[in-house]
Amino acid sequence: MFKKLLAAVGVGGVEVETTLREQGAQPGGVVEGVIRLRSGEVEQDISGVYVELVTRAEHEFGDDEIDALRGFGRVAVQEGGVSLPPGQVVELPFRLPVPVETPITFYNNAHLRGKTQVAVRTVVDVRGAMDATDTDPIGVGALPVQHLVLRALENLGFRLHSADVEAGRIPRTRQSLPFYQEIEFSGSPNYPRLEQLEVTFVAGSDGMDVVLESEKKAGLLTGGGDRLNILSVGYDQAGHLDWPGELHKVLDSLGQGWL
Repeated sequence: MFKKLLAAVGVGGVEVETTLREQGAQPGGVVEGVIRLRSGEVEQDISGVYVELVTRAEHEFGDDEIDALRGFGRVAVQEGGVSLPPGQVVELPFRLPVPVETPITFYNNAHLRGKTQVAVRTVVDVRGAMDATDTDPIGVGALPVQHLVLRALENLGFRLHSADVEAGRIPRTRQSLPFYQEIEFSGSPNYPRLEQLEVTFVAGSDGMDVVLESEKKAGLLTGGGDRLNILSVGYDQAGHLDWPGELHKVLDSLGQGWL
């Protein structure tokens, strides 16, 4: 079914329907599908057709937070002028690479709680009118190394709480997108000084930065506050590491305030 209608100059408009071959992907993978365009009662001039991924990111403005859709990874499906005679349907197949930094929405066969959303957005530039768009949600599954880290944290007593996407950059990482995902865990009884833990995965072509940010409870002789540590690992090493042991060393240090 054509889901979006653009009222263009003249009678009728351009209807846009995007069909995805699969409803899910992994970071570093590809989303494939077909875009169908149908003109209305008058000929329509199309100047370009594009697909991109979108996610909802939180922007901080002083004490307020505003959610806004952020597009990334845009690919041109059709460039140059295309004329659609009245009532004609045109099909355009596409392949959309999924950047390795794409936020994940699934872990351990379950949807992550929280605000993280990822979708494929189709944008059709129509001369003399506003763009026509069609947005289709997709699920993004965790990479093997992300599974290993998240499972290790659960084994250390942390409980996965929620995930969202924040606008901004994390220094000293391989980040290229203008936003990052935070996966929040409630505290573990094994680390009583850590009130909560936030994990961010910043993936690259050859490895990943695992960013651990903790909120530390204040003690009698030490203050509280947020503390951050970054673990960088190559994909060829990730499957051989003792993740519970590696993470314990970092978390124990964060709890003691050594870092």
